[in-house]
Amino acid sequence: MKALVINRLVGSRGICLLVAALLPLSGHWANADPVGDFFKKVGHSISKAFQPQPTPHPTRKTTASGEPASRESIATQAAPTPIVQPASAAPADKAKGDMPYGIPVPDRKGIVTSPYLPEGNYIDVSAFAPGSAVKDPYTGKIFRVP
Repeated sequence: MKALVINRLVGSRGICLLVAALLPLSGHWANADPVGDFFKKVGHSISKAFQPQPTPHPTRKTTASGEPASRESIATQAAPTPIVQPASAAPADKAKGDMPYGIPVPDRKGIVTSPYLPEGNYIDVSAFAPGSAVKDPYTGKIFRVP
């Protein structure tokens, strides 16, 4: 019985030593690229999950009658660009009291939106010092430059 156990250990050690000796020689045969590519793709998909995705642009618009829309009609359907109007100085007699401040537009120095019409168009206040009272060209109301 002992001899059988010893023969198995010697045989399994011999196979293990043979595999261990041949393993470094098989480097050019064993290719780990598919495994590496898999982990690269997993990493890229995880990193892209936290980045903002661009909105897809429609390729073709049609009118109610089913005909393709013209370029002019597509251009009018696009989001309108806000118009920038210059603010004017407020009269000194009306520039008293507590007035709201204009809402600064991000990444546009000297441009604000009206505190009275925040969804409205832009107002250019670059010619005025901060705290100055100006007249909103859209509503006619007075507000302060931030």
